[in-house]
Amino acid sequence: MQILRRLFLLLTPYWKTLILSALLLVGRAGLELVPPLFQKEIIDEVIADLDLEYLGILIAALVGAYALSQLVQIGDNYVRHALGERFIFDLRVRLYAYLQKMSLAFFERTSTGELMSRVTNDLSSLEHFVTHGSALTAVDLIRLIGGSIILFVLDWRLAALVLIPVPILAVALRHYNTKIRPVYRSVRARLGDINAKLQDNLSGIRVIQAFAREEMERQRFTTESERYYRARVEGIRYWSVFFPAIRFLGAMGSVIVLGVGAIMVIKGELSLGTLVAFLSYTTSFYEPINRLTEVDNIFQEAIAAGERFFEILDETTEVSDAPDAVALSTIEGNLVFDGVAFRYGTGDKVLHDIAFEMAPGEMVALVGPSGAGKTSIANLICRFYDPNKGKITIDGHDLRRIKLSALRQQVAVVLQDSFLFNNNVAENLLYGKPDATREELTQAAKAANAHEFIMQLPQGYDTEIGERGVKLSGGQKQRLALARAILADPRILILDEATSSVDAEAEFLIQQALERVLEGRTSLVIAHRLSTVRNADKIIVLDQGLIVETGRHDELMQHGGLYSQLYRRQMAIAI
Repeated sequence: MQILRRLFLLLTPYWKTLILSALLLVGRAGLELVPPLFQKEIIDEVIADLDLEYLGILIAALVGAYALSQLVQIGDNYVRHALGERFIFDLRVRLYAYLQKMSLAFFERTSTGELMSRVTNDLSSLEHFVTHGSALTAVDLIRLIGGSIILFVLDWRLAALVLIPVPILAVALRHYNTKIRPVYRSVRARLGDINAKLQDNLSGIRVIQAFAREEMERQRFTTESERYYRARVEGIRYWSVFFPAIRFLGAMGSVIVLGVGAIMVIKGELSLGTLVAFLSYTTSFYEPINRLTEVDNIFQEAIAAGERFFEILDETTEVSDAPDAVALSTIEGNLVFDGVAFRYGTGDKVLHDIAFEMAPGEMVALVGPSGAGKTSIANLICRFYDPNKGKITIDGHDLRRIKLSALRQQVAVVLQDSFLFNNNVAENLLYGKPDATREELTQAAKAANAHEFIMQLPQGYDTEIGERGVKLSGGQKQRLALARAILADPRILILDEATSSVDAEAEFLIQQALERVLEGRTSLVIAHRLSTVRNADKIIVLDQGLIVETGRHDELMQHGGLYSQLYRRQMAIAI
């Protein structure tokens, strides 16, 4: 009930539309109760008195009632379904916006396919809750109450007989809810697993085909699909038995009324018209009960989907703006790590008491073995995570006291495997500065040594590059990523092994571009190839999350420590 209450609270912004829908529903339900009264009048008065004039009046009124009922239903259908679509649109946008605010830690522990399932499939179930669940519940309750009153007015004895199956229906519905609710939860979870597996496999199709693992992945996908299938079939097994049983009980109530009512008509205790009308209202009584059990099915699905929806909204992000956070419009670029320690989640520490300073315009290189903590330092500067101990400042401001949007406008990152969107070249570059002119776009591409190869593409800057830039080489993708960062014009530029996965020619072009780009900016270069950082103003050597050496290239080589060992080893391999 807590989930349903929260779902109904989400509908409060649409109260005007809800009132209009309620009025239409009341009108629809009331008009549906009118025809049996006309039928009673025709049988008891018109036929008995052979009054054709009165018959014409009643027939015309009956036609008018049916026509008005259908007009009201047209309005009801449009208003209700338009409301449902708007409700889901707003929820989907709200959920997406909320996901955008979540920290990287959240996305690392939640699969992309699972999130896609919640944004699409689960919200679609909530649309049924609005358009069919809550609305039909309202109209059926009105019909049920109105029909009950009319039944007792027509004949209280027959009305009492109509109520006989109701306690049985109530007990059956309670039992059904107990059984079906965990089934729907399981269905939602299994569908999320399918989406997660599908997204993972489609993203990794190149690896799957390269290792000829198509059959293995087919079997794995089949296993996930079978789990979903079995969960669905279990739900089908319950409702395929439950709903016919409910309808049978309702039919038995009508049979009892027909039998007893026929006897009363024969004995002269009841008019034939009253019996006909009573049978119509008996149907109007049991039909809403039957449909309410089906609506309950919609509610159970909505509860299962709502639980997964609110699980996301109830998540708290580990990284967010402080109440007193400031928006720095410009920065000099003085960056200081002061006794910083960090771990991912509840794992072991990956950084221990890190302390160093980057002066404005200085190029600092981070080097060390794989897993030493280099990328973790870059992540902390971007504030994808917050340190567990110590602080990081820019121009004396603690990063946790700077608005995230303002901070990230001053910092740009070029990764080893930079992400490119399934769009054209220009749109990917404009991610750095959405309002940039074509001239600014071209200048940034030239600075990154990317303009020449872009102009050789079929449509130049308007060429579609495919998902993750699949139509480009590794060096081309890196130069586009660098051009995107240049266009953003950040004061702090982070290069996370930006040249480690490209060939020698691409590395040469990127290094040429970097010499131009890094000038005057505070830059942090995470280097795999140590030859690329010989000219750095400062080289920080990390090992197992600790700073073990600091200095320039020549100083570190003379020192004979870890840096010189790594450098000589790379040079020996290169010979």
